[in-house]
Amino acid sequence: MATRVIGRVLSTSPPATVDVPIEMARSTTAAALRQTGWGDKEAAMQADIMVSAELCGNNQGLVKMFQPKLMAPAPGAAPPAVERDALASAVINANQSPGMLAALMAADLACDKVLGAAGRGGGSAAELPAIAIVGAYNSSTSSGQLAYYAEHMAKRGVVGICLANSPEFVAAAGGAKPVFGTNPMAVGIPTGAGAPPFVFDMATSAIALFGVLTAKAKGEPLPPGVAYGKDGKWTTNAAEALDGGAIATFGGHKGAGLALVIELLAGALSNAAVLGQCESKKAAKSWGHTVIAIRHEALVDGFGGKAASVLAAVKASGPSIRLPGESSARIAAQRRAAGTMPIPKTIWDVIEETARHGLK
Repeated sequence: MATRVIGRVLSTSPPATVDVPIEMARSTTAAALRQTGWGDKEAAMQADIMVSAELCGNNQGLVKMFQPKLMAPAPGAAPPAVERDALASAVINANQSPGMLAALMAADLACDKVLGAAGRGGGSAAELPAIAIVGAYNSSTSSGQLAYYAEHMAKRGVVGICLANSPEFVAAAGGAKPVFGTNPMAVGIPTGAGAPPFVFDMATSAIALFGVLTAKAKGEPLPPGVAYGKDGKWTTNAAEALDGGAIATFGGHKGAGLALVIELLAGALSNAAVLGQCESKKAAKSWGHTVIAIRHEALVDGFGGKAASVLAAVKASGPSIRLPGESSARIAAQRRAAGTMPIPKTIWDVIEETARHGLK
């Protein structure tokens, strides 16, 4: 695969990727988002979330900018607002703002409820709830990499659980019509003071939607067994999967069952668009998130050390054991050390063009 470093040509063949300085990727993406209509704060937040995903090689990153019009503010969009608020729960109306903004607000609000003033530098936790749940609905786009929010919560010192539903892209079985979103879940667990948290993030689909979009953008085939064509048979053609086909769930009926659970907990429970009660989730454009924060000190002392012990024992249980998140963390560390990260050229070209000239 040919690669070009910004400012220095390494190959005369058409490059598939370009190596972009990390801060340039963040600032240029933010500039492109401002050109689509976002303010400075909202553009910077979304750029940081997407670049963080890209940094660790996650397919929920800058591919979202491949069609910048889809990242523009929805008609009538307003900042997310708390609609219901109680001691240990809340509901956020995203007001058609992006899922990234709503999910981050939900994560912080859930943390605030279990940490209270103690989580902001003082006060007692004696009367705080041990667990808080926040739902967010009416967001107009995906929240991207759920690991971002789960890790954010774990770094604040709580166990974070994040669930999300999305429009119909995933079929429960071959030949069935799409009903689920990719319906991801993520968990962030503190592992002790100063130690990086353990983060587990997965889609219940066999491949994430933006993995399919990335394959289409790069002209690459999909892995076998992750998508159906419109005839209900397996396809490795991303365009066929997106045009009348469907993404598959992972693990057959087990993946379909977990996708259904998240549809209920992140869709119906959050007050997002509900299957059977709307023409389609795609038309309703109301994506849902459910975020749960657990203050582990309320249940056990020394939880971080216990979690670290479990992870170490699992890692030592065999010669080839790789813990969830290890590969992503290694990729991110290598790219931070280099100061650059590879971005598909087709996507970077769109970001640069949008940052310079706006939407066309």
